[in-house]
Amino acid sequence: MRSLCFPTVNRIRLAHFSLYTLKDPIEFSFNAGITCLAGANGLGKSTFLQIINYGLTGVVPKPNQKFVSVDDYYRDILSFTEDFFHGRILPEHQEIAEVELDLSFGATRVKLRRGFVESDALRSLVVNDGNEEKDYTEASPEQRQKAFEDLVVEKVGLNSFKEFIFVQSFVFTFDERRYLLFWDPKVLETCLLIFVGVDKNQRTEAERLRREMEKAESRVRNLVYDIKQAKDRLVELEATLKGKKSSKKNVKTYDEFEALTERTKKAVENVVAIEAKILDAKLAIADSAARASALRNDYKNEFEARLSSKRSSRHHPVIKASLLDGKCAICGADGNHVATTINAALEAGECPLCGSEESAGRENPKIMIRLKELDKLLSSEKKVLDSKSLLISQLQESLTKRVNERNALEKELKEFEEKHRDIVSRSSVGLGDFSKIKSIYEQNITNLAKERDAQRELSRKKNDEYRQTQKQLEQQYLEVRDRFVPIFNDLAKLFLGVDLDITMETREKSVTLALEVKQVKRRADYQLAESQRFFIDIALRMAFARFASVQGSKASLYIDTPEGSLDLAYEAQAGKMIAKFATEGHRVFMTANINTSQLLHSIATNSRTCGLGLQRLYQWTELSEVQENQETHFGQTLDKIERLAKPRNR
Repeated sequence: MRSLCFPTVNRIRLAHFSLYTLKDPIEFSFNAGITCLAGANGLGKSTFLQIINYGLTGVVPKPNQKFVSVDDYYRDILSFTEDFFHGRILPEHQEIAEVELDLSFGATRVKLRRGFVESDALRSLVVNDGNEEKDYTEASPEQRQKAFEDLVVEKVGLNSFKEFIFVQSFVFTFDERRYLLFWDPKVLETCLLIFVGVDKNQRTEAERLRREMEKAESRVRNLVYDIKQAKDRLVELEATLKGKKSSKKNVKTYDEFEALTERTKKAVENVVAIEAKILDAKLAIADSAARASALRNDYKNEFEARLSSKRSSRHHPVIKASLLDGKCAICGADGNHVATTINAALEAGECPLCGSEESAGRENPKIMIRLKELDKLLSSEKKVLDSKSLLISQLQESLTKRVNERNALEKELKEFEEKHRDIVSRSSVGLGDFSKIKSIYEQNITNLAKERDAQRELSRKKNDEYRQTQKQLEQQYLEVRDRFVPIFNDLAKLFLGVDLDITMETREKSVTLALEVKQVKRRADYQLAESQRFFIDIALRMAFARFASVQGSKASLYIDTPEGSLDLAYEAQAGKMIAKFATEGHRVFMTANINTSQLLHSIATNSRTCGLGLQRLYQWTELSEVQENQETHFGQTLDKIERLAKPRNR
């Protein structure tokens, strides 16, 4: 059995993250037991949970991403991470927004700072192991990231940093993907190899054998198809010689070709998506420019009306435009001196254009109020124009990168197609050439058949080797089953109220776990109610965390609580399960809606030993009109929950 030392987040600091408009920076310490981010729907609870994971791993899990292997998963979610924060961070904040985490790996303390535009780099890294403190100030951002990855692998005890990303994404995080670990055999086998396997290289070897076996099987299928295609082509040639219309297409397919085609398609879609964003930004600029033009006309008219009562150049459209743009509207000169010169003349009571002394007159207060309103609106439109212009610049950089990726994949796809094109063209052939072409095809069919048989033998061999790793994993699980299953049952029974069991099953391409409820196996997720499968899956994650964690550095769980799935009967039970996990020394970061359900009440009541810390999300960002009407109720509800969580005096 492996003992793993997972990181504990002690403190977070989030700066310049545009989604949270009322508080910057956001900074707080995590409670030793449960930290709950409470807020109404749509305020950014799920986003904040992903920010924590991004700080730890540098990536954001992608919904519905197919899992093949640990390494492939990391590659496939990199581009999604870059897209995830678009729209959540304004263009003007993109370069300065950052998250800072204070972590513990047992006695080792780590403080890291990561920006949102360079997921493969760190802006700062400080490591203190109790004996000395190492500050990576002189290292490059990429070197800091590499140092952090090496530290994680060493301290946690995993095979690679990508393995840490897998564990954090699939096991220790239950987010709005609502991904169910229990009913994904391939992912669950990888979990067993990591948490139950004795050798940390065991997972890598098992995945390698599984991929090689699947590739060999895929090649067999493709070769069988190629043989059929070659035979069909001979029939077509005979039909062509007889003047019949060809009825079949000569197509060359491989699993590799299909995968490459799919990657190229996604690359094209990425380019189209960014181009659409650029177009949206340009349209927004056009709309804003039109509004600004209308406002300037209104301003000019109001100012001309004002001239009848008081002559002043301060609010003249030409002067206001020059001050707003930092550019002389008369001669086109730009720079700080433009505004400085104009303001100096105005302060001296002189016209900035001719230097004449301005005469005082009677001011119309209504006109001045309207001019100030228009001035404010013009300033607001300028901010929109600046922001969208900056966004276009940033998107253009991203577009260049994605276009290069698309072009490279299209070139690779074209080369693949050229390499595997048919032996002969589809043009008509004479009778004298047919026997020669037929001989070529027959030889090709013979060669393909030999390769098919070789791949079948390779597939059988890899399958035998893979079966050995499966048997080894089965034995390892049987050795720890009596410890693991009670841990799971202890937690899951708190929620479901009945005893459960977990049995190991060896399927064609994976070793997995099957859930048994009342002695009936539930191999499909639809065999349980939604809330049951969600919280039983959370219980499985908790069991993995308890089973493998070392004392003094127990794994934390990050839960975007699926409250909407709970009925009244299970709300209190779910709270008991979460609180019990935290009481045993594990930290929980969770989100929750502010409502009158029993979930938070149950957690508060049952967490008096470990402690409950509440973070009030509605104080971080602007509320809708409906939410503002409930703000007092939000505060009263959370005040009550905090009182429930306080230890009672004996």
